[in-house]
Amino acid sequence: MENKTKELPILIELDEETRSEQLNRAAAWFNNVLLTQTSFRQLLEDTVPKIKEPHIKEYLAELAVKAKEHEEKIHELFTIIGREPSDIRTTLGSVMGKARQALGDFIAATGSAKGPWQDLHQLYLSNYNSMGALSVAEQLGLALGIPSIVDIAFVLVSEKSTAQLLLQESVLEMCSMSILYHERF
Repeated sequence: MENKTKELPILIELDEETRSEQLNRAAAWFNNVLLTQTSFRQLLEDTVPKIKEPHIKEYLAELAVKAKEHEEKIHELFTIIGREPSDIRTTLGSVMGKARQALGDFIAATGSAKGPWQDLHQLYLSNYNSMGALSVAEQLGLALGIPSIVDIAFVLVSEKSTAQLLLQESVLEMCSMSILYHERF
């Protein structure tokens, strides 16, 4: 005979110490999310003035405003779990954004590219990194049973996914001119 009882969720009560440790671990990850987003924003803000092509420049300027908003939303994740973000992660994120610029310049120099194409390429990679970190934050929200974390992270990942496609298009549109013709755009 078939068992027709409904499967009910299993609830496990956690003591306060265990729950606090889980929230501390989530906060540590949220600091990584903040670091990757700050790095992306810093690189983006430094790239916008280098771009000559008006459509790409305008898009990147709009994306920079959105990146700052995303950074602010990431701060909300900490508030939800009653923790504070690490100020050093924001500073390290800015330094990391500058380091990505240097890496892009090195890659361009060794690959015969000219112009800010390498910065666009690093933006593409940096956004992907930040999007992945936010996806993990979304999973943490699910695992912790905190829907507001999921709600914030889901929206940010969705917006960053759209940005990722447009960044990819910009990188691909400009790479051949940058490499073959050494054109600045």
